Amino acid sequence: MAGLNISASEVWNQVIDIVKDRVNNRSLWKTIEQTVGIAVDNDTLIVGLPARIFNEAGQLSTAEHRNAIEFAIKKVTGQSLTFRVIEGETHEDWVTTQKRDARVAMMQNSAFERRDKHLDASESWDALNESIARVYSSTPMRALPQNKARYLSESLYLICDALDTLYGESPDEHSDRMLGRTIDKIAQNSDVPGTIIALELERLRAWRKQDAE
Repeated sequence: MAGLNISASEVWNQVIDIVKDRVNNRSLWKTIEQTVGIAVDNDTLIVGLPARIFNEAGQLSTAEHRNAIEFAIKKVTGQSLTFRVIEGETHEDWVTTQKRDARVAMMQNSAFERRDKHLDASESWDALNESIARVYSSTPMRALPQNKARYLSESLYLICDALDTLYGESPDEHSDRMLGRTIDKIAQNSDVPGTIIALELERLRAWRKQDAE
């Protein structure tokens, strides 16, 4: 707490007195009297509430009560600090909370990375499907079987070119589903069962792999 020769505990004790003078609410008084000032982390005053009554923490978080508390903090410290209520009463409880926050942040980051990966992949699959759609729309006399065959052949080569990036050797469920949807669309346009298209795609990929060796 820069520029102050006063502990978080002392600050909070003064804050409690000021808040009780400003807010006439017995439920708030009962809860805030059970809290302790633990530490200051950046611009946040860390306040502890015993686990047995932690469900009462909401008393401190309503707009009216939060405004009164932050007003009192500024009056005591001369600084615009927010506050955070944690479960516990000691600095060790705050350390435990920080570790839990770090684990949660790590899991959230992993979830965001997976989501972004799927979004990027979906955009790539969308680009592939748009290319295949353009092939279909530019195919003349699409009702003729020989022209459907040309559309199917060109589409297979487009998929094959894209799969090294989109599918890989160990595709996940998302990639499998996207490939299945692409094959189903081609099957619909070409009047060829999707299983046959998938088989021809496997043959084309195997032939390309063998030709590259």
